[in-house]
Amino acid sequence: MDLFKELFDSRSLYLDFFDRMPEAVYVCDADRRLIYFNKAAEYLDGYQLKEVKGRSTYDLYGLDEKTSPMLRALTTEHPVFNEEFTYYVNGKEIIQLCNSGPIYDDGRLVGAYTIQRDLTAFKDIVEQNIALQQAVQKARVRRRRNGGDDPFGGLIGESAAFRRCVDQARKAAATNSSVMLIGKTGSGKEVFARAIHNAGDRADKPFLALNCAAIPESLIEGILFGTTKGVYTGAVEKDGILAQADGGTVFLDEINSMPPASQAKLLRVLEERKIMKLGGNRETPVDLRVISSTNEAPGEAIRGGRLREDLFYRLAVVHLIIPPLRERMEDLDGLVAFFIDKYNRRFQKNIPGVSPEVMAIFRAFSWPGNVRQLKACVESAMNFTEDGRAIERENLPVYMFEDDEVPENRYRQWLLQKELIHPDAEAADAVPNVKRPEAAAVAAAPAEGGFRDIREEIRGREREEIIAALEKHRGNITQAARALGMSRQSLSYRMKKYQLK
Repeated sequence: MDLFKELFDSRSLYLDFFDRMPEAVYVCDADRRLIYFNKAAEYLDGYQLKEVKGRSTYDLYGLDEKTSPMLRALTTEHPVFNEEFTYYVNGKEIIQLCNSGPIYDDGRLVGAYTIQRDLTAFKDIVEQNIALQQAVQKARVRRRRNGGDDPFGGLIGESAAFRRCVDQARKAAATNSSVMLIGKTGSGKEVFARAIHNAGDRADKPFLALNCAAIPESLIEGILFGTTKGVYTGAVEKDGILAQADGGTVFLDEINSMPPASQAKLLRVLEERKIMKLGGNRETPVDLRVISSTNEAPGEAIRGGRLREDLFYRLAVVHLIIPPLRERMEDLDGLVAFFIDKYNRRFQKNIPGVSPEVMAIFRAFSWPGNVRQLKACVESAMNFTEDGRAIERENLPVYMFEDDEVPENRYRQWLLQKELIHPDAEAADAVPNVKRPEAAAVAAAPAEGGFRDIREEIRGREREEIIAALEKHRGNITQAARALGMSRQSLSYRMKKYQLK
């Protein structure tokens, strides 16, 4: 007890440190008496430490070594890593992600600790989102029965690659085969999935979507398959989204982010058409259509161990490749008009369109976030555009001018490197109606025929800087990106562009 007295019986630096942590920290002694918990745990459980200190953890929480990661670490003298743990206290269900371990003093076991991240609010949000999806789907069904719009009407674009994808999706909607949508983040995979569902014979049944990349590994199986009473202390009987979508469609977005063990269980469900809840011993038949998506080439995901090959063949009976926005720039005008009309109605404005300068900027931009980014960009600009006027350059979000692929920035980089303009000087480029820099910069600017060479020079220099940063940080992309002053996503994009591994 000397160790605990030193650490927890006085206002030491340790206590201040623990109290500032957002995670809940608990400590018990070798007799399973609660010695300490921090402010986050007090807020979570509704207890005050001074009221319960020294009491049995079983009396307080009804937990033993089978149900408590901390007590298991104490009795087995082995750490517990990233385990989902649910308990009830003061009438509340608490869902935690736990890391626990034993505590020793001079080689003698004196207690155990657990550090817990609260997932309760996150799980509530997921379940509320599922309920909202069900309500929205019911409204869509009613609208369709009353002669509503074509389910594919929200897919805007006339480019050959996009129309081919839409035509294939229409054909797939007539069957119940599994569909895999392959496309970059923001390219419209969920819009395609909803259209396929709403155009098929399951349209009056549920459509539920789950983003596998957004769900912690410890929660995903409970959300997918459901839970049964007794799987953990206080657990209730609850259906997962696969059961809730029975008769309809479930959309598993970014399936390549699902843990491999969960992929194996999903494959079994798809093959046997039966679901078993976590902790259950009874299988329930289920009738589902599964639409999935991946934001990377399936071959790369399989080779990288992020997607089971057998699951891929089961899910990709029909596979559709959705082109990124930068590969269908001829659809830009229609998409911009569609989003302006959408937000005119929402904001009760009358914005007629965008200026020629803005459209030229749009065409020069690389759109790494695809259609979703364009939608957000138009919405942002319309917040700052006066009613009745077209969207101008100054209304656009700042990030539009931070993309290295925009000619304006390439040109400006060249001028700065040659010390032909001051860093605060206004930039110039080939975009029409942009005010050009002063005469000295214009006189020294490259001829149009030499612009390509300058771009190549800049790209070569950038490639060398990336290689040097990666070598310095031993291939650690996060550290290299920080050293280069860019995001990890931007560095990954450039590595792919320059074919660096």
